[in-house]
Amino acid sequence: MSASEPISREEAQRPTIRHRIDWERHRAMVFESDDWGGCEVAAAPADAAIVADVWDALHARRREVLTTLETPADLARLYDLLAAHQGADGLPAVFTAFVSVANPDFPAIRASGFERYADLAIDQAVPARWQRGDIVGAWREGIRRGLFAPEYHANLHHTSPVRWLERLRAPGPEGVAARRLFELEVYCQGEHLPEFEGMALSEEHAWHEAGMSRFERICGYRPAAAITSDAYPETETLWALLGIRTICLKSCRVNSGQVVVYATKPWNNQDPAVPMGACHPRLDVAYLTRNVFFECAGRPEQSAQVAGEVIRARWSEGEPAVVSTHRANYVSLDPGFAEDGRRQLARLLADLAAAGARFLTTAEVGDLYRRGWSLRAAGEQHILRFWSESGAQVRVPGTWAAARALPDGREHPGQAAGAATEFRLPVGDYRLTR
Repeated sequence: MSASEPISREEAQRPTIRHRIDWERHRAMVFESDDWGGCEVAAAPADAAIVADVWDALHARRREVLTTLETPADLARLYDLLAAHQGADGLPAVFTAFVSVANPDFPAIRASGFERYADLAIDQAVPARWQRGDIVGAWREGIRRGLFAPEYHANLHHTSPVRWLERLRAPGPEGVAARRLFELEVYCQGEHLPEFEGMALSEEHAWHEAGMSRFERICGYRPAAAITSDAYPETETLWALLGIRTICLKSCRVNSGQVVVYATKPWNNQDPAVPMGACHPRLDVAYLTRNVFFECAGRPEQSAQVAGEVIRARWSEGEPAVVSTHRANYVSLDPGFAEDGRRQLARLLADLAAAGARFLTTAEVGDLYRRGWSLRAAGEQHILRFWSESGAQVRVPGTWAAARALPDGREHPGQAAGAATEFRLPVGDYRLTR
């Protein structure tokens, strides 16, 4: 097809790989960890037993309830683990933490007779039974140290406020169960109620806009990446308009190599035909695939040893390792369960450091696929990665004096270009200096 020939609508929207990266040479390791900030299941061990009983009565299947909201101490233990292990570039390990930025305002919902949804941003308050101390301060400390890189997950995690209110008003068994859980300040119903179900598109847009504004106030920057298995096709467009440039979980490949689409969530927008790193030309977003599962606490089949072997396989297959490892592995109502998760994480981090891994965030890998380079504020440092083989010139926003190579320290001067700085660089990792 010549440049003058029109292309079809389908071709104009087909995701394609823009930049080829040698992932076996650049051994990128991304820890994607969901659910931070969510007050959804059980605030205390006694609550967990009641929640399990209610779910069992409702769904006729027993589910153990261990996950709960993190404490500053939980985060401090995680940060100590991450800081103790450095990648081949000399930078510490980092978690991309997909966070829920709000939780229900239970008294306000009750006062409305279950007619009106109300919530609390996590920097305002958490529900009364869920008090844990200064969680937001602990998030910000992790951001400052370059160990915790929050991105956008939800306002109300895997729960539609529309459908939840309907259940709270319902007369049957679902209504009885929902109201019993409500008294424990629990909103999860033991099943997914897609977050945006029942919303008109304009309402979903307002919902995301509020969530991302809260995120920016809490974290100090706009989110660049987002994930939910509740996404509709329109959700991706709304996210892109609000500044999201990396969309995660477009596809999912478990440790065996099998491609999985969540059959229990037929509403979602997963597409196994979209390859890792493909970019949507109109939305200007990169799609990432989770291709390693390290849900390690209490699961020998996803241990550090198993995950390490799968990660090496992904590199040899020409992909970065994008690992699923939820909060529940490190924060639990059972201290022994969380300790097992941290122990497995320490083993995997040591293994990866010895293998020459570089610890990247989701947004970094998305930008490497999208434009061939990435820029990350890691605490006080600004890390530039230029990994594309397609060119040697990078234009970086801001005024910078030089790019200092990691880890050898060789300097490459920058050239002012308006509000940006241009660098001519060999492929590699750099720390920018003013």
